[in-house]
Amino acid sequence: MASKDYYKILGIEKNATSEDIKKAFRKLALQHHPDKNKGDKVAEEKFKAVNEANSVLIDPEKRKLYDRYGENWEQVQQGKPGGPSGRPRPGAQPPPFTFESSDFENDERFEDLFSQFFSGQAGGRNRGPRARNGSNLEAEVQISLEDAFTGISQMLTIGTEEQYRLTLKKGVREGQQFRLRGKGQPGQNGGKNGDLLLNIRIAAHARYTRTGNDLRCKQLVDLVTAVLGGKTRVQTMHGEKIMTLQPGTQNGAVLRMRGLGMPVYDSMDKYGDLYVEVLVDIPRQLSPAEHELYRQLAKVKHPENEI
Repeated sequence: MASKDYYKILGIEKNATSEDIKKAFRKLALQHHPDKNKGDKVAEEKFKAVNEANSVLIDPEKRKLYDRYGENWEQVQQGKPGGPSGRPRPGAQPPPFTFESSDFENDERFEDLFSQFFSGQAGGRNRGPRARNGSNLEAEVQISLEDAFTGISQMLTIGTEEQYRLTLKKGVREGQQFRLRGKGQPGQNGGKNGDLLLNIRIAAHARYTRTGNDLRCKQLVDLVTAVLGGKTRVQTMHGEKIMTLQPGTQNGAVLRMRGLGMPVYDSMDKYGDLYVEVLVDIPRQLSPAEHELYRQLAKVKHPENEI
């Protein structure tokens, strides 16, 4: 059983259609949106959970894996330990980022690092007189979306004393990998040690979801601006920006803000786009003056009705 029941989070059945998922998601996203619940940490966490559930269930392939493997679906998709097999993924290409150190030279302290900072072990014992290379080990380093946007330099502690600096360039992506040579399972009978593969994980964000170099978010827009057109302020990873809406903008419309997405990894001054989904905020409380104006509008639109 999955520790997170995405169907329960969205309040839908397991046989829900894509349209059911979209409808439930939009309702909950509007209800718990950070712009509508400023400073409410509970609402922020619910919004994040709703975003995460929707991103999995709306994708047919991800949903199929989730239905079959539950909380292990993503490890199965990426071939990582923690899935049904629990075995490590052998060999991978060297990563596009580096530790600012020559190497971990003390194998005894490395064992402390792996037991304290990472989880899980891989491989088994090799027997016999022939030299056998040790198996690779995999572990995860989780960072925030903001860290991925700006790049990050942080210290990792080995044992109780040794520290090494991990430097990631801006635009680093989910699943990018660093290979620490010789720090996996020990070799047998003179064989080489395996490697330690560090996989980057990016934590779910309360406002944005990421697809490649593009970002997506929801934006509350008042009814008058949606009907008449106008400008609205959008909080982006690049700071607050102005977005212009055309008259008659519909609820659920998606507008693109070019160049306001994630940095393109290892490319100077290139960025993806930001896609903003409009959520029209229907007023629930009106002042007497506003009520009268809407009443007059109703008379114009529906003169046959008595209001």
